Amino acid sequence: MPQRFTATENAFDKGIEKTTPKQGAKLAGEWAEALRKADFTGSKGLAAELERLEKLLGADEPDLDKIKPLLEKIGEDTAKAADRAEDPKVAEKVRKLAEAMGAKQPA
Repeated sequence: MPQRFTATENAFDKGIEKTTPKQGAKLAGEWAEALRKADFTGSKGLAAELERLEKLLGADEPDLDKIKPLLEKIGEDTAKAADRAEDPKVAEKVRKLAEAMGAKQPA
């Protein structure tokens, strides 16, 4: 999973708009596959959302009006997952990804 974190962090650090829809679909698919095997509350729902994102990004003409709110929802659900992570280092990485996807930081 560390490679997935790195690839995803790099995509957001370089500017997600520079990532092609096909590259984004590949990342979403890899995360969905990993989360289907994960065992924590919310992992299956997050995997389903990522599969939907993968499908939307893989379309010939991705629909940004559908992608943006889905990405925000995935960010929110990812933030919730970070709160459940047992390893503080993993939790911090997951939180950063959530924020990059549009999740709001807790007040």
